[in-house]
Amino acid sequence: MNQLYIDGVFRTISIKEGLLPVKVTPFYERKIKEEVEALGNHQGPLHRVSFPTQDRISLRAPNEVKDFVDDRSNACGRSNRTSAVRKYASRVLFLTTSKCFGNCQYCFRSAALNESVDVDTRTEQDADLRHLIEYLHSQPDVTEVILSGGDPLILPASQLSAIIEGIRSVSSVKSIRIHTRAIVYEPRAFTAEKIDLLTQHKLRLTFHIVHPYEICEEVSDKIAELRQHKLRLYNQFPLLRNTNDHHAVLYRLLEKLDEMGVRNLSIFIPDPIYYSAAFRVRLSRIWRISDRLNFISPSWINSTRFVFDSPRGKVRREHYSRTNDDTDVAIFMRDGDQISFPDFPVALDVPGRIEFMLWKESRPS
Repeated sequence: MNQLYIDGVFRTISIKEGLLPVKVTPFYERKIKEEVEALGNHQGPLHRVSFPTQDRISLRAPNEVKDFVDDRSNACGRSNRTSAVRKYASRVLFLTTSKCFGNCQYCFRSAALNESVDVDTRTEQDADLRHLIEYLHSQPDVTEVILSGGDPLILPASQLSAIIEGIRSVSSVKSIRIHTRAIVYEPRAFTAEKIDLLTQHKLRLTFHIVHPYEICEEVSDKIAELRQHKLRLYNQFPLLRNTNDHHAVLYRLLEKLDEMGVRNLSIFIPDPIYYSAAFRVRLSRIWRISDRLNFISPSWINSTRFVFDSPRGKVRREHYSRTNDDTDVAIFMRDGDQISFPDFPVALDVPGRIEFMLWKESRPS
């Protein structure tokens, strides 16, 4: 199917269903063009990250919902705003902006971001920050704040500074963490001014690098620069069908991260939301991928966790209890709570082709 036709159909669907529109930086698009030229098609991993494919617009699975994680149920921000979310006693997630450098096709926060984009003004953001600081002063059990979005690095340095310094004014908050994909979409977003700010306040940085081919010389150089400032660097990413759903792809990515001094925290199982079927993987195959990765890799690579997010927080494989065969819904037990997770149908779970996912290698293992 012609890519221009797919893009047009997706544009119509995104408007109707509230999905994020296509948005990709020139820096990232150069890698996609190289990939398309090498493969002779649009089935490569980086293209799937940024542009819709036929299965993205046509494939649906049972039990999909608009917002599986439902951050609204744990919101602690201003009325009718989900700018602050608290799932854990000691941690608050602060959504600094609804804007990103690029819109990932697999984004699992698309519903909330699309709802906020029209009201995401500086005035609203400043009001959200004031409310957050007041809330933190009243909640001394909160010791960590995670800055996410959108992407916090898209904000001007002055605004990012105001956010960080405001949070730092609360003595009970010991740690601030930023989650970002700027490192692969726009490494230049890490300006000298922003790096000095991050260094001054000893922030932790968590990237969302999903594939080893996202790491080019410019990306690795910027990561090296961040390490020179003694910033603590982490990564977490989703397992995505036809993008990285093979132990060899995960091994390459985790190995590269380790070589650059970036510690991977978690590999996320995709949420069962509308129009996510193109990326989802059946739980039993995820466990097989995890087991194979553990078997072939050293502990500093395979120590990463496979998890999925829920309204009650992260859920791991060891929380699995059983699967309802009639509904194909997996049941997990976490801290006494029963959490239901609609599994991805086995008939739809066609594994990604390794020759596409690792097209730069002649014989990926």
